[in-house]
Amino acid sequence: MKDRIRPWNVLASRDFGLFWSSLLVSAVGSQLTSVAMAWQIYEMTNSPLQLGITGLFRAAPIILFSLTGGWLADRLDRRRLLIVTQIVALLLSLALAVLTDTGRVRVWHIYAVAFLSTAVMVFDQPARSAIIPSLVPREHLATAFALNITLRQGALLTGPFIGGVLIAWAGLSWSYYIDAASFLGVIVCLFYMRVRQTDKPPAREPALKSMREGFVFVWDHSAILALLVMDTCVSFFGAYRAMMPVFARDVLGVGPTGLGVLLGAPALGALVGSSAVMGWSGLSRKPRLIIPITLLYTLGLVFFGLSRWFALSFSVALLLGAVDSVGETLRMTIIQLLTPDELRGRVQGLVHVFVIGGPFMGHAQIGLMASAFGAPGAVIAGGVIGSAIVAIMAKRITQVQADSGGAPSLELRSDER
Repeated sequence: MKDRIRPWNVLASRDFGLFWSSLLVSAVGSQLTSVAMAWQIYEMTNSPLQLGITGLFRAAPIILFSLTGGWLADRLDRRRLLIVTQIVALLLSLALAVLTDTGRVRVWHIYAVAFLSTAVMVFDQPARSAIIPSLVPREHLATAFALNITLRQGALLTGPFIGGVLIAWAGLSWSYYIDAASFLGVIVCLFYMRVRQTDKPPAREPALKSMREGFVFVWDHSAILALLVMDTCVSFFGAYRAMMPVFARDVLGVGPTGLGVLLGAPALGALVGSSAVMGWSGLSRKPRLIIPITLLYTLGLVFFGLSRWFALSFSVALLLGAVDSVGETLRMTIIQLLTPDELRGRVQGLVHVFVIGGPFMGHAQIGLMASAFGAPGAVIAGGVIGSAIVAIMAKRITQVQADSGGAPSLELRSDER
């Protein structure tokens, strides 16, 4: 029996440890900006629809540029690409801080920063995900990706709470200033990292042909395609986090501090979920949990929409975060193990179109639904629709297992292809 891979064994690796710790600081700062932007728009407009429209400005660059971002992650030095994206992100946060501090900020400024910062993320995330297999051994991958989710969820836990307190006591601009400063740590650590070459550099070829290879690879792999379709549909209809300012101010009456707590609850749950994944050994049984885990998530949405008690809403959000992190860890591990290194950037770019673009598009959808039926009704409807989608996908997905080489595979019935 193989020894279980412990999180601290992976973090002890100098380069992954540097990468992970620097991104943790930056992720906390980014959450300060996220909370501040959402609260600022809702305070300025009192409109759930305009709050949801922010998602359109975030979704557009993902749909437009994700394949390009993935292609660049496979063609350029990934560390240098990350340094450039961090510098641009720093400047965007600083611009929003100055506009807010001087009283010149307008709603279109926030929309513009949302668009541009997401465009930066489109080029940042594929390189960030694709560089991880160059920092850790193959047998550490599942733990490394669970740690990556722990990082993000840790930031989602502490960032919103800190952001809520900052908004209530110091004003919005401080969130943006702190976010801008947080990118400096990432830039410094990236300069000191050593990235090993895991494969020969890709041959030079036309950009469109190169990006098409990533699309064809995903299309031809039933496992990846099935996981992405299910996750995207559920995230699109269940984008409940976009309505958190409405729940905090109008449904539960807990203000900006309560908003931070509500946004932090899924992150706390996600830490528990990702820790559970890291405590399991082997991958042979994990993929089979994807369907029940996703169904539990959709049912949780219904309960969240029904709740009118802050403690209950917090508890349900906690559960949503836990099951979501388990599902994401399983999905990302499967996709990475099925993808060769020379295609990882392009595949991750396409993955981001589905798993990040879908939820951002869902922000606009749920904002429109909330304008017509209220935020609770919109979240309940999303949970019901999501449950139906999982039921449909469960009929198509018949087996998730590990193949003889240790990489998980997901087999579909013959009528699926």
